[in-house]
Amino acid sequence: MSNSAVTLQGNTRVLILGTLAFAVCFAGWSLFGPLAVYMKAEFNLSSSAVGLLLATPVLLGSIVRVPIGILTDEYGGRKIFSALMLFTFFPMFFATFVHSYPMLLLCGFFFGVAGASFAVGIPQISQWYPKEKQGLALGIYGVGNVGTALAVFGAPVIAESIGWNKVFIFYSFPLLGMAAIYWFFSADAPKPKNARPQTFSDKIKVYKSSHLIWVFSLFYFMTFGFFVCFALFLPSYLIDTFGVTPIKAGTFTSIFVFLATFVRILGGYLGDKFSGRNLLTILSLSLIGVLFYLNLNSSLTLGLAAFYCMACLLGIGNGVVFKLVAEYFPKDTGTVGGLVGAAGGLGGFFLPIAMGTIKDYTNNNSLGFIFISLVCLMCLSFMEKKTFRKSDSTITEKESTFTKVNKKSEPITL
Repeated sequence: MSNSAVTLQGNTRVLILGTLAFAVCFAGWSLFGPLAVYMKAEFNLSSSAVGLLLATPVLLGSIVRVPIGILTDEYGGRKIFSALMLFTFFPMFFATFVHSYPMLLLCGFFFGVAGASFAVGIPQISQWYPKEKQGLALGIYGVGNVGTALAVFGAPVIAESIGWNKVFIFYSFPLLGMAAIYWFFSADAPKPKNARPQTFSDKIKVYKSSHLIWVFSLFYFMTFGFFVCFALFLPSYLIDTFGVTPIKAGTFTSIFVFLATFVRILGGYLGDKFSGRNLLTILSLSLIGVLFYLNLNSSLTLGLAAFYCMACLLGIGNGVVFKLVAEYFPKDTGTVGGLVGAAGGLGGFFLPIAMGTIKDYTNNNSLGFIFISLVCLMCLSFMEKKTFRKSDSTITEKESTFTKVNKKSEPITL
């Protein structure tokens, strides 16, 4: 190895700052969920209108993940993450002063950009770590999902004290402060000096290079989409079904989010050690079982136990999927991760609307759970071994986590 070469074994400071920034972004991105009960009462909204309100921030956050991932590969996570948080501050701050449903939708649409933060941290952090540690590092970064818990737990308390519309100002200023901190103290991994510059066209071509990109996208549509859907849906479900107070509903939902968030570390670790295909198959079958049980349950305690089991399964699934993205596409992690993340975000956009619409027409949640189960079955249809037989443009099947267990990799050498 030449004197100019650098062997990357990790960067704890970047990992910590990225996780904190991700948490701050997700806290703001998730605010409509715990505030939905107050908005529904004030504006006399239907379940479908509430579903649209919950899903609106998710929409832009999903769409923007694709260009944000490409920009991160090109310009580095430090610049893009800082700019993203600075931009998001303004619509979230302005939401404090609006008092109409259409204006809230507009503000939610723009501060939904915060949801694209995931597509920034994934490439930036994975570039600092060797392959055999990427799953664990990305699982730790995924703990930033705890920002959703900060929203569902803290927002009702603030809303009960000083009004729901004042909540936005409390969650906007951390974005501004974190943007400054990230700009001055984060760093991008050094790139090889002989690396060939890639054009936008080159980046887009990677989407045609491997069918696995679309398989990963489908599974993230399921795992992350379910996480966002139920993190937003659960407070209203608990209030309507079991008559709990908004604060209790927020507390129960925060446990769901904490479990899904911290178990993601386990998912990344398991992705480092075992077959990704087998893990995702087991998770899909288990999710179908949990959803079937929820259709039969009428107890708050057992219902919460089922949702918390679901949270663990989704957290593991999220960790496994992005471990595989970083392993298969180390040079295009931002580009591919942006598309996969967008698929997950779209799951979080469409599923709450579907659940709300089904609830409006049936006045119960049973068909909604059945619909979610069908998504799991669709994912399972891609779990045949032959789906993974073709070699990938970046990593061949021989090196794949799907087909080889406990394979040790060399550190990333630049």
